[in-house]
Amino acid sequence: MLSFIGRKPAKNLPATLSLFPLGTTLFPGGRLGLKVFEQRYIELAKGRIADGELFGVVTLTDGGEVGAEQTFATVGTAARVLSFDMPQAGIFLLDVAGEDRFEVLHTKTEKSGLQQATVRWIPAEKKVKLPQTYAELGVILSQIMVQAGDSRFAEPFDLEDATWVGSRLVEILQLPPSIKQNLLEINDAELRLKTVYHLINRATNASAPQAS
Repeated sequence: MLSFIGRKPAKNLPATLSLFPLGTTLFPGGRLGLKVFEQRYIELAKGRIADGELFGVVTLTDGGEVGAEQTFATVGTAARVLSFDMPQAGIFLLDVAGEDRFEVLHTKTEKSGLQQATVRWIPAEKKVKLPQTYAELGVILSQIMVQAGDSRFAEPFDLEDATWVGSRLVEILQLPPSIKQNLLEINDAELRLKTVYHLINRATNASAPQAS
């Protein structure tokens, strides 16, 4: 049975987070589906379902999502479970939303193999209206949302916010993890939009038929 969990407002952010290294990058305001089957992450999932607290999503830089040998980026995004399903014993399907960014200061490995991190919280970007220069990106994202469905995105939707539009497009675009990570770490919404704009134009030009 699909179960829903109330979302708590961020008040006192914790000094430590359990980490979930992934091959993808979660941004603040983003939404992500997770299939959890490793025992260490099953225990993490159970704990966060029970208490509604945050855990940390970090991008893998080496190693796979399954296994002990992993290295990961030191800037990640805190996630909260919105809903979960357990289709069979030993498997959890989580729907999570990204909240604040953090920097990993120190990690220790628990007996279960789970990484526990001491973190520093990164202030949220200043809210900036989507510049007219990049209004086209808002239109592109709006069209994607219509085609893909709103359920792929976490509310509230804000197509006039520079950070929200840029972050959602970075999540959607097929980019190397290192580029997505770099775009997560910058604290400049307009620079992120500019980069996304050039990446989309480059991809569009590369796929356009060449005149003979």
